[in-house]
Amino acid sequence: MSLVIDYTSGFFEATPLGEGVGTDPATIGDANFADVSLLLHGDGTSGSTTITDSSSNAVSVTANGNAQIDTTIKKFGTGSVELDGSGDYLSAGTSVGNFGTGDFTVEMWLYPISYNRGLFSKTTNTSGSSPPSISAYMTSTALLVGVNSGSATGSWNTCSALPALNQWSHLAICRSGTDLRCFLNGTSILNVTNSADVDNSDTLRIGYWRLTNQFEGYMDDIRFSGVARYTSNFTAPTAAFLDNGPTLDLSSGNVFSHAPSSNVAYTFTNPPSSGTSYNFTLKVTPSATATITWPSSVEWPSGAAPAAPASGETDVYTFFTTDGGTTYYGNQVGDAVS
Repeated sequence: MSLVIDYTSGFFEATPLGEGVGTDPATIGDANFADVSLLLHGDGTSGSTTITDSSSNAVSVTANGNAQIDTTIKKFGTGSVELDGSGDYLSAGTSVGNFGTGDFTVEMWLYPISYNRGLFSKTTNTSGSSPPSISAYMTSTALLVGVNSGSATGSWNTCSALPALNQWSHLAICRSGTDLRCFLNGTSILNVTNSADVDNSDTLRIGYWRLTNQFEGYMDDIRFSGVARYTSNFTAPTAAFLDNGPTLDLSSGNVFSHAPSSNVAYTFTNPPSSGTSYNFTLKVTPSATATITWPSSVEWPSGAAPAAPASGETDVYTFFTTDGGTTYYGNQVGDAVS
């Protein structure tokens, strides 16, 4: 084959071929999504009792009593969880939280209609007055938070404010090390020392403290995370919580670098259409000990994903797809490279 260039038509500039650098995955998605154990948006059809967990765990959530989705009063999305205060609550088994002695954040948007109501509880104690392992409860004058070792006894911490009735408020309860804080609409209302070993075997109930104190009102964007998301005053979220971790936008390039500081769950988006071959490279250099969760669409040699790089170590991975991202074939091409 010969190539003829006709210079009579003008000058030509040769553009070097190369790999395009893609958008930083850290700028897309929730950096801590891998540590989200439950995420309930409350979206769906009005009256539906299907409450979907949007975390990567797909937790089975049961709507008890008349608990259901309402599409009229909501903070974000298409709906919220409506609870009528009489036998209504959500239960999500024992797998949510993994609290122990570690860091955590429990947060939600609340629209209470009345006080003397439970917000959530992880306990086997359903009738006593003592706070269980971890719970939050509103009296008519105060918001009480309990984080205790054991499931049946403990003490309450009294916050300096409580959510207003008939309007949306963001509530976040966070522990970082032994620093336990509660925030209402981004402002700290509790700061105490706490090192309790929370019992992970207890059942989580949302909109509940004990049998006679179910929540009356609406809840939206309920999220349980195994990290301390807030350690000082912050601006309350202005959009629904994200359903994915750091994201590789394949339309932006095909060379990506990421330096996670905690556990990471990657998402791949915008691959070319089926029938088009596409490959890309990801360099990962954690700044702390971290696990990596890959998309379920990735197939690895021998069926096993490689171990995550150690803190400060750089590993390099390549992927390709020919079916529009239905399947990615992954390989580790660099281990502890320098």
